[in-house]
Amino acid sequence: MRQKIITISIAISFLIGACSTPVSNVITTRAKTKPSTCGHPRYPRASLVANETGVVDVSLHISKEGRVIETKIASSSGYQRLDSTAAQAMRACEFVPATVNGVAVDSWEKLRWIWHTK
Repeated sequence: MRQKIITISIAISFLIGACSTPVSNVITTRAKTKPSTCGHPRYPRASLVANETGVVDVSLHISKEGRVIETKIASSSGYQRLDSTAAQAMRACEFVPATVNGVAVDSWEKLRWIWHTK
C-alpha cells in the first residue's frame, strides 16, 4: 500500500513540473490598424442638430486574416446613434493581425472615437 502512494505522488510531481512551462518563451504582437483602410465616421445629421457629443470605445474582434469579425460597444458615448455610427465605420478597417510566436491569430482590440462639434 505504501509503495502505491509514493508512486502516485512522484507521478503527480512530475506532471506538475511538466505543465509549468515558462511563458517567457512566448512572443506576442497586437493587431495594428492599416490607417489607409479606416475611414472617418460621418457625424450623424440628427446628432449634430441635437448637439450630441461623447466618447465611444469599440471592441473589435480581428481575424487572423486581419478583418473585423465582430464589434461590441465597450464604452458608450451615451448616444446610440453615435455608438452605432462609430462601430459601423470601424468595421471597414483592416488590420495587420496579432501574432503568437510569429503565427497570425484572432484577437480583440479596442479603438476609441471622440465625437465633438467644433
